[in-house]
Amino acid sequence: MQQFLQTCVVVAAAGFLVACGEVQKVPPTDGDSLVPVTVTVLTTTGNGAPDSTAKVLFQDPDGVVVSDSAVDAMGHAQAMLPRGGTVSAIRITADPTNLAASITTTLGVKPGDDLTFGLKPYATNTTQGGATMMTATFPLVAGATNYRFYTPCGLSPAMGSPVTLIFRDTCHGAMFDLLATTSAGTPLVPMFLFLTNVAYQSGGSFAVSSLFNPMANFTVNMTNIPDPVSGMNVSRTTLLNNTPAGSISASVQGDPAGSASAVVPFPQGVGTRSELSITMGRDDTMMVQRHEAHTATLGTSATVDLGQQKLPWFTNLTQTATGATWTMVAPGDPPDGMMVSWSGGWNDGTRPVAITWLVAQPAAMAGMTLPRLPAAYAMIDPGQQTVAVTPSSGTMYMADYDNVAGYDQLRQMPETLLTSPIGIMGAFVGMPFQRRIITAPVLAGP
Repeated sequence: MQQFLQTCVVVAAAGFLVACGEVQKVPPTDGDSLVPVTVTVLTTTGNGAPDSTAKVLFQDPDGVVVSDSAVDAMGHAQAMLPRGGTVSAIRITADPTNLAASITTTLGVKPGDDLTFGLKPYATNTTQGGATMMTATFPLVAGATNYRFYTPCGLSPAMGSPVTLIFRDTCHGAMFDLLATTSAGTPLVPMFLFLTNVAYQSGGSFAVSSLFNPMANFTVNMTNIPDPVSGMNVSRTTLLNNTPAGSISASVQGDPAGSASAVVPFPQGVGTRSELSITMGRDDTMMVQRHEAHTATLGTSATVDLGQQKLPWFTNLTQTATGATWTMVAPGDPPDGMMVSWSGGWNDGTRPVAITWLVAQPAAMAGMTLPRLPAAYAMIDPGQQTVAVTPSSGTMYMADYDNVAGYDQLRQMPETLLTSPIGIMGAFVGMPFQRRIITAPVLAGP
């Protein structure tokens, strides 16, 4: 038998061994390569609903199409990418007078990835279900002209009593908590009142008997601030369960290099945790970086080490006809990854074409080039046009999380982790975590 095999021609094809009329399965050298890449396409509204209008394109590292099909009713698709590759979710809207497409592409996909395109459901869904109202009368504060009332369904502003509270069926139960804030006096003194277990009744009304009281101070201590940082702003937000409420900001005065503290008024004893956002700028770039955190407990202070999760700094962010370029001003630690949005259009001779393309990839220090789609999608691929392509707008997103294992984890849901505000993001809900993030405009080139 050994001699027989030595004298036969052996051909490996499509995962099988073909030898002298025998067909045998090739033993896998890497079990992970035999696991499919699975995809879920959701809407971009944060309601967590599947987007059944999408098609999903799977390409191997050479750009060869492995699968190109519509998602099922649950927004699902899958394919085998034993060598990894690129996956794109494509949504096309066309009529005789207009052609528009929304594309999201994830680069560097590996076997076994479970990718989500669109947004994971927000921590609190404040936009779905029936809309209802309640009316509340409340005691006024001398000198106050603006009041803000927060429920689990979001903000309801008022100029005076009464206030109309807006609800959606997806964000309230039989009872709800109510936070109200205002400022009055010279200088302004932030005030608040807080009610728990208010009975919900569609169209109902109630009277608030509690008085507004002065807020206490929350101290944000910042350490290891890089020397080139020339300006900082700190904000603190109360988390009512998982709904952000009552954000108040304070500027850091003077040279913030090294260490600094900021004192921000806050409604003491209200909520479950604090949400912090520290915005940093430099004189050698127009972009800013934000260090954001959800604290483990409510507390009255927090310390943030700004020497951790350092992102690179960039300037000259410019959109091109087929991507974007930028210049690095200062290096940083390796980020978890990035995504660049590209918008533009052209006229194909019969109608205008408008394209929005999101590309998720490992962090790049010089630019992004739009991937090449197969010929079947040439009509929506800027790189395959014979007419002038006009870029219109773009955004760079880059982030590093303290609880994300690099690009391998970030690419599983890049839109959720890079484009969602931290307070409503559909990931790490109820957990303490920190992230450093860039959200910078990419200007259209000449």
